[in-house]
Amino acid sequence: MTPMRPGFREQKKQDMRDQLSLTTVLMARERGLANVRVEDIVDRVGVSRRTFSNYFASKEEAVADRHRQRAAQAARVLSQRPPEEDLWQAVTAAVLQPYTAWSGARSPQPKEEQDSLLTALSDPAMQTAIARGSRLAAEEFAQAIAVRSGGDVNTDFYPRFIANAALSTALVTLEFWLNAQPPIELLPLMEGAFHQLGQGLNHQTGSGTT
Repeated sequence: MTPMRPGFREQKKQDMRDQLSLTTVLMARERGLANVRVEDIVDRVGVSRRTFSNYFASKEEAVADRHRQRAAQAARVLSQRPPEEDLWQAVTAAVLQPYTAWSGARSPQPKEEQDSLLTALSDPAMQTAIARGSRLAAEEFAQAIAVRSGGDVNTDFYPRFIANAALSTALVTLEFWLNAQPPIELLPLMEGAFHQLGQGLNHQTGSGTT
């Protein structure tokens, strides 16, 4: 099943969200996040403070947004995977999909995303924002897993376990990739990590058991 494309209004909102997030990242890299005010961000983008507040509660949340969006996207992609596909294979494909979309995912770059992630993961305040966003995204992802497996996210342990295992694996792999010297390719590293985790999980295709 092919996902529906967002309408013009939704795409315009998403573009603004992305622009605010990226601008915050770039300014944080230039000055240090502590020296960046929301007023500085909206001045550079050319929008009002109210517009910023419509999307983000803080500058830390704006920096963390890329990670949150990737996690939330995994839930949407999972719902589009073929129903006959093995659950862990579908989960792996869903989580990796945003990274395969990067033009340089099989090279030591892309530099812009690498800098964005490094900025987000190196600051305690932003780590807190990422953790908060990840919890919300994990709930959405767990719900998608429950729907696919025929389980109940409120009573079954399995959907939340798989969701958090997958998203945590992605985050740990990203952190390793960011700090690897010499630089290494991201996507093969992620694929290997998910393969190893899948080998260790005693799951059944489509199972919703706890």
